[in-house]
Amino acid sequence: MILFFIYLFLILFSLRTFKVFHIENCSKWTMTIAFSVKLLAGLFFYYIYVYKIGVNSEPSDALRFFNESKQLQTVFWKSKSDFFALFTGFGDNARMLHEHMDNTFIWDAGNFTLINDSRNTIRFHSLLHFFSNNNILIHFLALNVISLIGLQQLYLAFKSYSSVKPIYIFYAILLLPSLIFWSSSILKEPFLILGIGLFSRGILGNEIQNKKRYILILVGIIFLILFKPYIFVCLIPALISYLLLKHIFKFKIIKTFLFTGITTIIILVSFNNQRKKFTEYISRKQFDLENVGEGGVHAYIGRYVDNGYYYFKPNQYQNFSYVYDSILMTKPSDVYFLSVNTTQVPYRITIQPTGEKWKIHNIMPGTESYFRSTLINNSFTQLIRNIPEALINALFRPFINDKGSTLKFPLIIEAWSVFILLIISIIFKRKNIQKKELGIISSLAIFSLLLLLLIGWTTPISGAIVRFRFPAQLAILIISMILIDYKRLIKTKNG
Repeated sequence: MILFFIYLFLILFSLRTFKVFHIENCSKWTMTIAFSVKLLAGLFFYYIYVYKIGVNSEPSDALRFFNESKQLQTVFWKSKSDFFALFTGFGDNARMLHEHMDNTFIWDAGNFTLINDSRNTIRFHSLLHFFSNNNILIHFLALNVISLIGLQQLYLAFKSYSSVKPIYIFYAILLLPSLIFWSSSILKEPFLILGIGLFSRGILGNEIQNKKRYILILVGIIFLILFKPYIFVCLIPALISYLLLKHIFKFKIIKTFLFTGITTIIILVSFNNQRKKFTEYISRKQFDLENVGEGGVHAYIGRYVDNGYYYFKPNQYQNFSYVYDSILMTKPSDVYFLSVNTTQVPYRITIQPTGEKWKIHNIMPGTESYFRSTLINNSFTQLIRNIPEALINALFRPFINDKGSTLKFPLIIEAWSVFILLIISIIFKRKNIQKKELGIISSLAIFSLLLLLLIGWTTPISGAIVRFRFPAQLAILIISMILIDYKRLIKTKNG
């Protein structure tokens, strides 16, 4: 713990002393206070997802990231060439995975997508182990610094477009409940905040030189691609819309939306194969998260996972018996086959008892906050029909009558508070909103809409929704602060 307090002192001293961490029009203690608040949120996260859950048989993702990164770091002392191959992803092979990372959960989920953000998070933490002496609290310190810098850059990007006092803008962003909780963790969210902050500052920070702007944009994109690629995918249409609005249509919003809408329809009609692939991808994501929410067993035949897994639902547990780390079929079962290629559509297959043992890949206990949603089933028509349901679920879940612990009530309050603030900002909107500000608002609205759709289409778990949607809530919060006439609101409030 001595090392933890040494690092903590150095961080607090740096935030207070060095001008790079100071915020114009705010106290020199602002970043120090903000870090302290974030650290408290991080310790609360530690208590919930590490200390409390850590004593149970099923560890949280936070513990898995930490433990698997520690396992990766130990490879360095065994074989530096194997470590660099696993760390970079270049030259790694089945022998290395089996020898060094065989008993992992997140890493062993596979590298079947172009960018595996979970493995990248494990890789980052493996580097931190060289400095942390395997103290998980030091990892919380490091990632809170990372996310705080991201919040600072996000504030600097948007502060000049709002009539709200700068210090209120900063603390409104900082204290958005889901944001401060998840961005104070040791998961992917701190990198997400840093990426969004740097990207936004590079795009909107007119006071900085072009060279620095391009560097900020590039570094922001790199962080988003490495740690939250789907967020970057949602940002691309928003960025294109902003650039069209700024450089082609000269901030004529109606013309921009008409052009964008017509172009989108043409693309959907013309590129049937790409539309089909997108629908299948969304369906597979929804299917996977349905499995997580409902629970089940993934098993495979043979020593290694070659082609994919067979998924047994909880109501099929009576059809097999457990034999150590394997299952033995006792009755025929209709199960789903899930290819290791996550773009392929799962399909049903009937398996018969043969006396052969099936190796268990993982057992999913299911989640308390699971709810049933309308399945897309690879139908683009159903995907479109699901839009209202997707938006309602992504914006407002959990509902009061949803299953879950008492922690759902603060989340319900947060969801409705963000929505009500948006309504208030529309009622008390500024009369002198500039064209560029309208462009920023429309781009943030596009990003928020796309992200909420993606979440609503794929996620039937309230607990996961509140974690995934906070960037959309952040965008709505920033829209509200740009729209609202703060002085008019205060005058109305004071009578």
